[in-house]
Amino acid sequence: MSESQITSEANNVTPPLMNTDAMVCVWVGIAGPTTQTVDLTTVFGNYGSGHYYTLIADGVKSYVALGPVAGTIDESKLGTPTQACIPIPDGTQLPMRMLAGRQVATGSGLGAQGKATMVNYNFLHYKAPTGTATGYLRIYRSSLSPNQDASEFEAPNTGF
Repeated sequence: MSESQITSEANNVTPPLMNTDAMVCVWVGIAGPTTQTVDLTTVFGNYGSGHYYTLIADGVKSYVALGPVAGTIDESKLGTPTQACIPIPDGTQLPMRMLAGRQVATGSGLGAQGKATMVNYNFLHYKAPTGTATGYLRIYRSSLSPNQDASEFEAPNTGF
C-alpha cells in the first residue's frame, strides 16, 4: 500500500455500515475482566480489505493488544512482557491499520530458533480492567481505497 493511499484512507473515514448476509462491517464483543481473544479473520474474512479499523470502548475502559497467536493480556504488567496491552478509555476510539511482518524467533513457538517468520497480527486480545463491570468493544471497518466500495467488506465464507 502506497503512502498516498494510506493517507487517503486515513483522511476519508467511512461510516459503520449495517451488516448483511453478504457484507460485514461491524463486530461487537463483551469486554469483561477476563481476556477475550477473537481471530479477526473469522469475523472479517480478508481483514486487509478496508485497511483501517476503528476500535471503540463502550461502557468500560478496554485494554487491547493484537498478536499473531492466541494469548492473554494483563493491564498490571510492567516492562515488556507478552501480556502488555494499552487502554482505550471508555467512550473513545482507536483507529488502526492491520499489520503483518517478520519476527525473529526466540524459542517462543513462532518459528525455528534464529529464523525470521512471517506473521499476521490477526488475533485481537481485549478485556476490561480487573474488578470492574463489563462493557463492549466495538470494531468497524472504517476506510476504503479511493477506487473501492462496500463490496470490499465481503462476509467470510459467503462465496459472493
